[in-house]
Amino acid sequence: MKLWQTRRHWEKFARTDPLWAVLTAPDKAGNRWQVDEFFATGRRETDAALAHVFAHCPALRRGHALDFGCGVGRLTQGLAAHFDHVTGIDISNRMLEHARRHNRHGGRVTYLHNDRPDLACFADNTFDFVLSLITLQHVEPQFARRYIAEFARILAPGGAALFQVPERTAGPVPVRRLSLWPATLAKRLLRALNRSAAAVPVMEMHMLAREDVRKSIQAAGATVVHVYRHDAAGADFESYNYIVRKLPHNPACVKPVSTS
Repeated sequence: MKLWQTRRHWEKFARTDPLWAVLTAPDKAGNRWQVDEFFATGRRETDAALAHVFAHCPALRRGHALDFGCGVGRLTQGLAAHFDHVTGIDISNRMLEHARRHNRHGGRVTYLHNDRPDLACFADNTFDFVLSLITLQHVEPQFARRYIAEFARILAPGGAALFQVPERTAGPVPVRRLSLWPATLAKRLLRALNRSAAAVPVMEMHMLAREDVRKSIQAAGATVVHVYRHDAAGADFESYNYIVRKLPHNPACVKPVSTS
């Protein structure tokens, strides 16, 4: 799926059931999330994530943080309790409309739209902290790798990022059945099906191997300091959180990587 298609689907989620699209609890589909309950999950999840980060980066500055894939601002609002200023960025303008309406921190929180395959809207060394949970799993790996490299670029020296991405499915991968139809006919039929299902948004799921993530980070001039299991993608996927630190001016300050 191209980024413009991903944006189109998330705009539809934002129109129909925005809170559930961000946090897909089975019993909350159909606009059953209560707003206070929903945002309370973001505060708890942000607090838990930052406890891991501060354990490995205790001197992290608490100036400017970025919430990548912020949606309606569930985690952005939680970050505002810990940082002086927080920017939330998302591919969906409609999601950002919800986020601005639910903002409880005034000018300390800013929401921006970005549908590019990069973060060129931000200069190098802009943020002290970058957070991205249950977002990279919804974009094609080619884009996820680039965004991960961009996290390192926009971090200030000594800054840290925490992001989550699935590595593999938790069970056996279904066997794909080969089609005996000519490729051109199959493509025409697929296009027709896509048009007929255009009103139904799709939430794609993608994975990245841990070694693939490490290479992307190292190539961008940062280092992975801790990896731990976090099955935020659900029971069908084996998922991990990565704590990444941009090399400070004194590289000796960087702790070696640990995995749990």
